[in-house]
Amino acid sequence: MANAGAHVVAVDGTRRTRPDGLTLARTVAGIHADSHALVMADCGSFEDAAAAVEAGADLIGTTLSGYSGERPKTNGPDLELLEQIAAAGFGVPLIAEGRIHSPSQAKQALDAGAFAVVVGTAITHPATITGWFAEALT
Repeated sequence: MANAGAHVVAVDGTRRTRPDGLTLARTVAGIHADSHALVMADCGSFEDAAAAVEAGADLIGTTLSGYSGERPKTNGPDLELLEQIAAAGFGVPLIAEGRIHSPSQAKQALDAGAFAVVVGTAITHPATITGWFAEALT
């Protein structure tokens, strides 16, 4: 991906065992050695974020919060996790990603300390968006 021109390569930034057997640090170092791309570590917990920073990740994302088994899945962005990571002052940009369904949730994520917000399903998946409206109206 990086060799195809990507500016950022997102990787599983959890502390789980990786399918290729490499550590996150080796994965990050390999991407940095092969390209000029930044590495975004998709994390599921505060401990993942701390380990990812130590491994050399350039950005920390909350993408896997609620999916890696360490934190409950929230009904919107994991604001508590964003606040915890932001308060730690790791020195790398914090990217809010995951379950951001509205502009107000995006603003809450920024207010919780995110540098930027990634919005996916809320603008790219019409069937899900339709389901939200249908559920709200019944």
